[in-house]
Amino acid sequence: MRTMCVAAILVVGSVSFAGKKTLVIAAGECADPSLISGAKDFRDAAARLLGPQLMEAEVVLDIVRPRATRSLQDIERQIDSARALFYGGQADRAEGLIDRALDELERASPESKPWPATQNALVLKALIAKSLDRPKDMADAFRRIARIEPSFKLDPDAHPPSAIAALEAVKKELSRARRSPVLVRVDAGPVATVYVDGQPMGATPLKLELPPGTYRVALTSGGMVSFPHRLDLPKDVKLGIDLAFEGSIGTQAPLCLSGSADAPAVKLAQLVAAENVIILRNVGKRAEPPYLQGTVYDLASGQQERSGSVQPELLSNLATFLVTGKEMMGVAKAGGEPSKPVVLAPLPVEKKVEPRKVDDAPVAALPPPTAVPLALQPTFQVKNDSNPGRAVSFTLIGLGVALAIGGAVAFAAGSDDRDRLDGISPGGLLPSQSIKAGQDSLPLMTRIDTNTTASLALMAGGGGAIVSGIIGVLLFPAGDTKLSAGPTAQGASMLVQGKF
Repeated sequence: MRTMCVAAILVVGSVSFAGKKTLVIAAGECADPSLISGAKDFRDAAARLLGPQLMEAEVVLDIVRPRATRSLQDIERQIDSARALFYGGQADRAEGLIDRALDELERASPESKPWPATQNALVLKALIAKSLDRPKDMADAFRRIARIEPSFKLDPDAHPPSAIAALEAVKKELSRARRSPVLVRVDAGPVATVYVDGQPMGATPLKLELPPGTYRVALTSGGMVSFPHRLDLPKDVKLGIDLAFEGSIGTQAPLCLSGSADAPAVKLAQLVAAENVIILRNVGKRAEPPYLQGTVYDLASGQQERSGSVQPELLSNLATFLVTGKEMMGVAKAGGEPSKPVVLAPLPVEKKVEPRKVDDAPVAALPPPTAVPLALQPTFQVKNDSNPGRAVSFTLIGLGVALAIGGAVAFAAGSDDRDRLDGISPGGLLPSQSIKAGQDSLPLMTRIDTNTTASLALMAGGGGAIVSGIIGVLLFPAGDTKLSAGPTAQGASMLVQGKF
């Protein structure tokens, strides 16, 4: 079963992307670490290619989903600080704090239930305006409370009679005002709770009658939260909200959009005035490394431009391919599942040593081993689901076989020299003849010793490699593997084939 995840990444490139805005958004399983980390890495790589054309996630969220920069608890503490300043005779400083708190509350998610804090802040703002002799500002603050909660009252033990009278006057005014009918419904998505200025008002479809003013309407359902929608009344309003789309967009960077379809990513890009979009999907199978697939769309024409897929470690190559169109290593075009070949270096093999005739020339050491010509070098390819330990084990076995064969070949090459040495034995000769025979055999003995030492070293090393390889094969899972090794015209070679 494939896990289909989506990341929409709007990028600007050197050809079709030149001078165009860039948006990065991940979509699919927003809790999938492979998707989120892949979206971050892709965005970093795209930023190096696109520079300032890449739109920041914070900018996009401020357009479609403004968010409070602090928690509700922090905002409530700020309101308490403003209250302390006000009752301490510092009304101007208190007003600055309360205005900032109200700005944050307007951006707070309705799920945090900000209305009680908003109500407290508006009461304090009204009291501050009264103390600064600004009755209109005081009435505006009370009006924002009474239009949402007409039954609201001030505690007579905590507030002066003049403030209570001002609130009651505003409530009387609103009761006489013409109210506008508002129908709030969900065009796509589940039944949702309707929030007006952070206060829950009922479930969709919901009919409301509201006095003139500007309001913020948002929906929530099962963790889904819509964008804040602004209502300017008086007028008849039918507000249909696509909660399935709006609720699929996360509230934190990196941008994440749940779902695998292209349409929501394209719609979001259009909402923020983007010009190109890249859809990035996680198409890896479960329990296997993920594959990230990207597809470029031009929003002006609606045409798909490029598509490719890579493993996560090659996301910078995918970004280069999608942005510039340049073919990159490891990028499979048109969404095919990419392979990841691992090529092992060819093994050096001992060159066969030809026997030399005995003559009066000085004896040189055995020539150093040389690599097998390119045509004879074995090549190994391991698929992306390979077991590296098993591959190394077979390589060790093959190397050991090649070394052992090379040593045996070298040892056999010295057999003629050993036979000749037996024929020059000084036993039974006159003293003068023995001295002459010993002098003739000295170069031959040197050559034999060199040959024997090198041959035994090769065979010993080969045996150790074979033993190590066999142990490795036992430790790692089995696969369909073929190993071949043997002497060649230049010495010995080995070849490992199969699935590791």
